[in-house]
Amino acid sequence: MQKALTDEERILPQECGFNFRDFGGYATEDGGHVRRGMLYRSGVMAYVEGEGRARLASLGIAAICDLRSSRERSRRPTRWHEELPVELWSRDYGDTAADLVKAAETGISAGPDMRARMLRLYDGIAYEHADSYRALFALLGAGKVPLVVNCSAGKDRTGTAVALVLSALDVPRETIMADYLLTARADFAFLMEQTRGRNFVDLPPEAAKPLFAADPEYLATMFDSVERRSGSLSAYLETELGVGPAERTMLRERLVDA
Repeated sequence: MQKALTDEERILPQECGFNFRDFGGYATEDGGHVRRGMLYRSGVMAYVEGEGRARLASLGIAAICDLRSSRERSRRPTRWHEELPVELWSRDYGDTAADLVKAAETGISAGPDMRARMLRLYDGIAYEHADSYRALFALLGAGKVPLVVNCSAGKDRTGTAVALVLSALDVPRETIMADYLLTARADFAFLMEQTRGRNFVDLPPEAAKPLFAADPEYLATMFDSVERRSGSLSAYLETELGVGPAERTMLRERLVDA
């Protein structure tokens, strides 16, 4: 059995991508461990070059599931994989409340108002992006691993995606929350610098804080929404994403060591 990863071991250097980390190595409810080096999460990877490109190539990644909108991908395209046998999945769709730059353009300046906006986002995110999450599970079901799932910050759409995958693998809720909270270690100043401060430059600190936060209430709101609207997390996985008991068993066989 592979040993569990420490937080320091699972977080890769920033040259591999913003907020890039391995979300394997976690214990499951029955004492298994999610396999390391199979599941990665990230924010934008448009700035990967040189050593970062070589490091990512060494991981043997088979697929990228890019959750970003058409606008986000056009603004900062992912290219590090272009000379590698890596499948890139993306979905064409318009504006989304999960686009941080778009959120900064709303004119919200008060911290409580921005936090309320983020809670509304998480209340609907599992359904707004169900098409993307269905495709993510399809890639995993087809054996496209190692896989990296990403959005722009690797926090909201990606945080939800990771929470759903780990839930399907029977990782305890408190462990899923701890993984989500690791985003607090991400360098959002770097992300702002790479976008040249555009759209963020006039955002007051009190509004920026809840926008960039990995707030435990955000993810709890997502889980509450799923359980309220679908009856249970298991029911959501089956009815919205096509991941029923048979699919979950197959995923566990592929991604969990006993």
